Amino acid sequence: MKSILRANVSYRYVAYLLIGSAIFLTAFSVMPVSRVVVLKGLAANGSADADIKVLGTSNLHNWSMEDKDVSCTAKFTYTTAKSTMPTALETLTLSFPVHNLKSGKSGMDSKAYSALKAKDGGNIVFSSTSSTVTPAAAGQFNVKSNGNLTIAGVTKPVIMDAACQVTKDGTVNCTGTEKLKMSDYQIKPPTYMMGALKTGDGLTINFTLVVKR
Repeated sequence: MKSILRANVSYRYVAYLLIGSAIFLTAFSVMPVSRVVVLKGLAANGSADADIKVLGTSNLHNWSMEDKDVSCTAKFTYTTAKSTMPTALETLTLSFPVHNLKSGKSGMDSKAYSALKAKDGGNIVFSSTSSTVTPAAAGQFNVKSNGNLTIAGVTKPVIMDAACQVTKDGTVNCTGTEKLKMSDYQIKPPTYMMGALKTGDGLTINFTLVVKR
């Protein structure tokens, strides 16, 4: 009788052990090694979340145009909810109508809109295809985004570099510069004053992004 009781206790112990082991293994099989937190920053109201400046040259003086109402989406990935430094950038998109660019001079704006084919619904759009995040100094990191830039209906592959700073509240501030040529996008550099003022082929695009956590 004692041997039978011992056998029952032993079998019961083994059964509990197997059930416990199964629960333990199941729990850890579905538990991720690191939690992924995706933060999305969306700017569509011109609240300085995204700011684009286009700088150019001419035979008389330099010129600039600016748009503070840029639609921007940036998705950074973090290893934990408490992490302040992102480990990756999933997506980055920038889009704005050509008509949103302003120089403060209506005559110049009109010429620029014509050259950029604004009447055809021309939007300037950048969409990333892949990005890398590289840590820098404390609270800082660099981003390199490969993507496609569309201007005046022509799309070209570009690499956008940005230097980023993380503030105390987790906000990410990124700034960068992209140099390009109008001719690469089949744009004829506009002229003014019956050809007396001729713009240069080169353009510099400065951008600032603010992604709030």
